[in-house]
Amino acid sequence: MRQLLWLLVIVSLLPASVLVARRIAAEGDARRVTMVMDEQALRQQAEAVGRDPFELALHYQELGLAGIAVYEETPETLAAAGAIVAMRGHELQGAVAAAGGTPPPLAAGVTVVAELEPGALTTALAKSEPKPQEFAWGDKTWYAFPGDVFTTLPAGPDSDRLQRYRDTGFDIAYRPRNGQLMTDVGSDFPAQAHYLVHAGLEVAGHPDRLDQTVAASQPYLTAVIEGTEQSGMQSIAGKAPTVRLLSFNQDYVNRRLQPLELVDKYLLAASERGISVLYLRPYTEPQLGNPIENTEMLVRALRTTLEREGFQVGPLRTLQIDYRPNVWLRALSAIGVIAGLALLALAFPGPWGALAALAVLTLCLLAGGFDWDALALMAALVFPVIGYAHARERLHALGTATLVSLAGAALLVAVGSDQAAMTAISPFKGVAATLVVPPALFVFQYALRFRRPAAWVRDFWSHPVRIGDVALVLLAVMALGLVILRRGNFPIIGATETELAFRSWLSDLFVRPRFKELLGHPLAVLGLAGAEWPAWMRAGLLTGGVIAQASILNSFSHYHTPLLVSLQRTAIALGLGLAIGLVLLPLARLVVRLVRNWLGSGAVSPR
Repeated sequence: MRQLLWLLVIVSLLPASVLVARRIAAEGDARRVTMVMDEQALRQQAEAVGRDPFELALHYQELGLAGIAVYEETPETLAAAGAIVAMRGHELQGAVAAAGGTPPPLAAGVTVVAELEPGALTTALAKSEPKPQEFAWGDKTWYAFPGDVFTTLPAGPDSDRLQRYRDTGFDIAYRPRNGQLMTDVGSDFPAQAHYLVHAGLEVAGHPDRLDQTVAASQPYLTAVIEGTEQSGMQSIAGKAPTVRLLSFNQDYVNRRLQPLELVDKYLLAASERGISVLYLRPYTEPQLGNPIENTEMLVRALRTTLEREGFQVGPLRTLQIDYRPNVWLRALSAIGVIAGLALLALAFPGPWGALAALAVLTLCLLAGGFDWDALALMAALVFPVIGYAHARERLHALGTATLVSLAGAALLVAVGSDQAAMTAISPFKGVAATLVVPPALFVFQYALRFRRPAAWVRDFWSHPVRIGDVALVLLAVMALGLVILRRGNFPIIGATETELAFRSWLSDLFVRPRFKELLGHPLAVLGLAGAEWPAWMRAGLLTGGVIAQASILNSFSHYHTPLLVSLQRTAIALGLGLAIGLVLLPLARLVVRLVRNWLGSGAVSPR
């Protein structure tokens, strides 16, 4: 049965390989990005230093800035530009009463506006539904909008300003806003823009007019903002061309990130996470130094670094990724995933294998539903375990386990990758479990090699508590907690300065490997080569190796990362981990021998 299941895994790699090759072709080798700067923040910076924002934008363009991101107007911005007058309804009533006139009858809490420049409110009025209350006072026509919409009412683009940027060669991103009640969504999207970067936490048209948003978005590339969930984005991203965008919060930029740190983060995102729109916010406060000088350094260094790494910086011509997998090839690849689950069951004695497989299946269905996502999660949970669970404890098992994990990665990519996944619209389901469940399964399987669960429970319950045991358990819990807390792009516990420097050095040499693999593979080497060590020690070391294998599958579960990048990262981590482990092996044996001798000397009574 075991041989038949391995044969099914191998055969299923054939259709999976076809899908992997097609996905690599879809990812392509053209590396093109654009750099756009937030014009709202640019205006804040220009105001703080007394400079014209357009002239400042041209200055940054000379240093390498490719584009500008312009927001849709609101009553606040139109009033600041002198195009309209806007105030709360009670303020107008008070002004009228103070002038000796009869205040207009207005509902409580309204915002009233009137044009100072003809046509300034045309778009806002056309998009509003229901239409605002209209009344005359003085020599102007006023409009009363319900609620405080001073900063939220979408009022259309400033076409003249956009054209001015376009005429000077800027790549333009337009930031439309969403209003509570809107009609004709997207009819005013400007022709000068190339990208749509929806402002706020909702896309324009959410929730009732997303079909209008989709129709109006076709000539543009809609940005999917990494780390920011915008309501309605999942509904339109699969129907409109999309690109991935990375930005950083303004306070985070002003207070925590030096220019060169930002450059490193943007470069890593472009090279390893498929980000193609680098959204820059200029420094607007002096906490980290002169805001203008820091912004100059950011723009200049980022452009230079990107081009040195082989990127073309400029407008993105078309949809970056176009990948639609064949459903039959996915189904054939899924056979290998199911065979892997059966191999997991066979790795356990008696009925425990069936229970373990059932638990994994249940978890996958709960996280991914009856969909391809469940099969992808199953591959990520199963294949890191079966490599070490079925192999003999010899040093070559490291290579065998890694090949099994790569086979699982190919099947994961085959069944899980599609257009939405690769553009991060539909993220991997159950990613947190991929680093926790495999080592737990392996520990359980390894323990059953020596005793049945009843014996472990009985011995554990009656085992005397010793400080050494407590210390080892606490160390294991801390290590597992560290793995969980440091996962993701924005971990709860960040990297140390030393680790950041080491990562930077590795990135300069080649694709940066994952630290879980750089630590886990050496532990596996120690566990596989230390046959003379007690079983509990080997179990702990090999569990570290399983975490490294789980990290491999975790890398490939980040669908937005190019496959060749993940493969390079895996190969580099394996080579470095093996080298580190072989160096540590004699040192570890020496330390164990010295500790044993020292502990043994304590048992000898002095004469």
